[in-house]
Amino acid sequence: MPPLLALLLVLLLAGCQARLAGLEPRDVRELPQRPSAYLPAATADQPLLTPDQQQERLAQFRARYFAAWQWQAGEQPGLQDEGLFWALDWLQRGTAYGENLRPLAAERCAQLVARTAVADYPSLWRPAISVARCEVRALPTARPLLGDPAQAGSGFPFDLLQHGVLPPATPLRVTHQSPDGSWLLVETALLQGWVPAQQVAWVDEELMAWLVAAPLAVILRDEQSLHDGQGRYRGQVGLATLLPLAPEPEMLLLPLADALGWARLVPVRRPAAAQDFPLPLTAARLAALADSLMGQPYGWGELYGNRDCSALVRDLFVPFGLWLPRNSAAQARAGQVVELKHLDPAQREQALLQHGQPFVTLVHLPGHILLYLGAHQGRAALLHNLWGLRTRDLWGREGRWRVGRSLISSLQPGLEQDGLLLRIGDLRQRVERLTLLLVPPSP
Repeated sequence: MPPLLALLLVLLLAGCQARLAGLEPRDVRELPQRPSAYLPAATADQPLLTPDQQQERLAQFRARYFAAWQWQAGEQPGLQDEGLFWALDWLQRGTAYGENLRPLAAERCAQLVARTAVADYPSLWRPAISVARCEVRALPTARPLLGDPAQAGSGFPFDLLQHGVLPPATPLRVTHQSPDGSWLLVETALLQGWVPAQQVAWVDEELMAWLVAAPLAVILRDEQSLHDGQGRYRGQVGLATLLPLAPEPEMLLLPLADALGWARLVPVRRPAAAQDFPLPLTAARLAALADSLMGQPYGWGELYGNRDCSALVRDLFVPFGLWLPRNSAAQARAGQVVELKHLDPAQREQALLQHGQPFVTLVHLPGHILLYLGAHQGRAALLHNLWGLRTRDLWGREGRWRVGRSLISSLQPGLEQDGLLLRIGDLRQRVERLTLLLVPPSP
């Protein structure tokens, strides 16, 4: 290729990338960005579960939610999962990068390995409860570890140590601790990983029995401040947090740690965003919750109080007593699965339009999960929290068109930018399966 032509192509490609950096996908401009806009008027308020079905789902939810307190030694997910200490292998391969975007120093790597004390696992076996919002980590450190920042979809903000978040009042099993006791390895049916010791309090048999039987309230909005009867601030909770009802009217109970590290329940005023758990499941109620999350920044592993794709989906269904796993691959197996990999891209979208149940169907592709809202002008409309769309240039180099927030899109959200110099990823090509969270009625 003549040098002048090569230079021209490079400049054109740089212009394409610069244009994408400040451009919204067409779908954001053309599709209504409120989930409630997709509600079928005739059925929006109809229950999607009968009372008996919802009670059955609630029993399943509570069994998983409190499972960590019921386990016998060896039953918890961490002991069955060879990847509980996966990050140690990653460290020793020398492919981790620190917050300065440079390969992790050998000294810091050795410190982290020593802090896990893996040879002593399990060093504890104690039931506990979270007393704060816990960021669950793959290693006992709050500092990030990243993949190669030169690779697309790697580096910041993808802190690979971040497993997710456990809200306050989550039942836990503590199975290990760092040698100095500052970090605890906690295991639940939802997440396993390390949290700072001050975010956890011990529970005795009497308190566990009371909490397992207690009626609960669920928080329906993020950033809800809690105050006790004297008006003192006691903490903050967000959507999908579950708290026990207090005996006093209009009060909830928030667990805090006493001077010896044991949990005590403090009455707090019930915020307007708290409702008795579970809510009756309707499309209208789901849409109202989803409306409040539109435009929220993308948060890998729920970093910075935000959500990634699977956290968004899970938190929408918690208030209705429907248990979903934490990661997208497991969520895709949480209902009746319809495999689509054998179909071509256009057929996959048609299968979604034909078989999908609006607001209760998940759409899975590798590393990503979306919630089907229904058809819009003959195309599938989906809610998801999206970091970016894959791109590929003339030289085959992969990149990302950053979107970075929750939005409603079709399965071709970047179609209008697809061209000769830069190819934009078509989500239809990567869709693998549909997951019907509710079994559809027989015809």
